Amino acid sequence: MPQKTTPPGRSYAAHYADVHLLVRRGDELLMSRRVEAQRVFPGMFQVPAGLLEEGEPAAVAAAREFAEETGAAVDPADVRFVHLMHHVSTHAGDQRIAFFFETDRWHGEIGNPEPDKCEDWTWHKIAALPEPMAPYLAVALRNIATGLLYSEYAWPSV
Repeated sequence: MPQKTTPPGRSYAAHYADVHLLVRRGDELLMSRRVEAQRVFPGMFQVPAGLLEEGEPAAVAAAREFAEETGAAVDPADVRFVHLMHHVSTHAGDQRIAFFFETDRWHGEIGNPEPDKCEDWTWHKIAALPEPMAPYLAVALRNIATGLLYSEYAWPSV
């Protein structure tokens, strides 16, 4: 987490940043069910996603996560920003900034090089997405469908 020097009486927020890639094929979305042994959101459906690495632009991170999780490739120039969610993880309680990108262009065969993390990647009709799904992802997908570019999720009342 970033460490910043602050004036007395103030503190700067430190957040994890995660990236998500909505891979579309016509009216379908690529998703996989996380294996039950996963610590985070076991048995729930997810899109290719993961944490931003130090010094990495978000679109590049989305392309990297897609490659790591599916074995296929996407050019970062072919991903389009569609949503930003500022949320509190309902799993770990940490503050996060989630970037959502989408693409309908990729190269190579979609496979499952991380079978210890998720089941096979499959296509699902956007109008009837599978459940269960990570709660923040379900909210983000609804917001994306309506064109909302920014949302907040799971913040305690202030």
